[in-house]
Amino acid sequence: MHLPMPTAAITPALSRKSATPHPIRAAVSVIFLALFMALIQLSPASAQVLSPGGGGEPPKVSQEDVKTAVKELLAASDPKPDPVTTGNPMVSSDELGFLMQPLTKTELKTEMSGWLKLLQGAVADLSAAELESFNLNAEIEKANADKPKPEEGAKPVLTPEQEAMAEKVGKLRETRTAISDRFREVMDAYENKGGAPEDTADYRTYVKEVGGVQVDTTNLRSALLTLKVWANAEDGGQRLARRLGTLLLWTVIGVAGGWLISLIVNMALKRTRFTSKLMRHFLRLWIARLGGLVGFLIGLSWIGTNMTPILAGLGAAGFILAFALQDTISNFASGLLILFLRPFDAGDEIEAAGVSGEVEKVSLFSTHLSTAENRKVIVPNNKIWEDVIVNSTGADTRRLSLEVEVDASKHSLEESETLLRQVMDDHPDVLDDPAPTLTLSAMTGDTYTFTCWPWVQTGQRDRVRWELVSRFGRELNVVKGATKAS
Repeated sequence: MHLPMPTAAITPALSRKSATPHPIRAAVSVIFLALFMALIQLSPASAQVLSPGGGGEPPKVSQEDVKTAVKELLAASDPKPDPVTTGNPMVSSDELGFLMQPLTKTELKTEMSGWLKLLQGAVADLSAAELESFNLNAEIEKANADKPKPEEGAKPVLTPEQEAMAEKVGKLRETRTAISDRFREVMDAYENKGGAPEDTADYRTYVKEVGGVQVDTTNLRSALLTLKVWANAEDGGQRLARRLGTLLLWTVIGVAGGWLISLIVNMALKRTRFTSKLMRHFLRLWIARLGGLVGFLIGLSWIGTNMTPILAGLGAAGFILAFALQDTISNFASGLLILFLRPFDAGDEIEAAGVSGEVEKVSLFSTHLSTAENRKVIVPNNKIWEDVIVNSTGADTRRLSLEVEVDASKHSLEESETLLRQVMDDHPDVLDDPAPTLTLSAMTGDTYTFTCWPWVQTGQRDRVRWELVSRFGRELNVVKGATKAS
């Protein structure tokens, strides 16, 4: 008679697997185990045999024991895969990229665990070497305590043991840096294939905390040697210099490219009648600045900086600033409207927000005016845009309005009108088209009041106005203080 095997004996037997586990074998094992459990609980004969001394109560098998055994069987039949990219910790970035290309998000998660173990091992080796170097320096300092101190400014002298230890620490630091860089690339690949950034947050924090250079500040000779080794290391100072040079180069390229594009855009816009001087100045300035910013961001990406958190941070900061700086944003929007809708241009004389003057420039947030007294006035764009804007130089020509009072005792009505027309017609800067006009606006027993309307070029209006007033005074007996101009 064949007796059922105990649970403790059957679990290892079912856990044995061939080199290539198969899901069918796991299913058969689970079914066999379930039948075995049922047989133990239902067979009195089995209970007699299994119980000590051939008698007593049969062993009780709980449902949790069955679940535990099933989990062990499934785990044994389906082991976790091993990482495939950690075979060479000093693998190049390009080769690692090729190795990760066919991997899925789940497989890259396994790779991250493997690279974490490699980094932990490298950090452990480096920490042990740094501790050994610290103890060595302490022993040497203790031995030299009774010796005379070197002269001030003298170069520290290192023992052969210190130099060898520093070289060892430098090599281990290079290994740790290389593994950290590859680990970051694996995490980036995981996120690029749909992995959640939360899954890599702890890994990134660990890589950041174990990085850097530990300098023994209590020992000048050791500190100088550590910095020297780091500066000469391929993954230390040399890499930092290359990265800074690359970042600077891309920034310069961005500024130069933006400046060149701004010149081309400015030349093209000059040929059109749809843009103002203010718009051209604005585009020329900000295209160059934007080019520098784009070059800087490309440089950051080129040296291996993860741009995802930077861009996310910029977006979050912009969202917060939009609420905190509502008035500033309103000025910014008004500035854009002024630039695009062109109610005035640089050099125009305007009156708005209770201020009048000549427009010098319009920035993103304010308009700069110069008054007749040569005072500089800066007005927020929002105040100008929300107020009535009077542009005195918005057209190429302007009509002057001159009010003249003539002494009726010296000139007749017809003679006065003829002299006024002659003065306006004889002035070289008064336009023939439209022709100047005048009208008798008032008449008393002592005076005739005429209103004259000559047309002039906008840029010459002030000079022509006062020249006409002066000629009216010479040609006619104008009542003192009665000539008005507007």
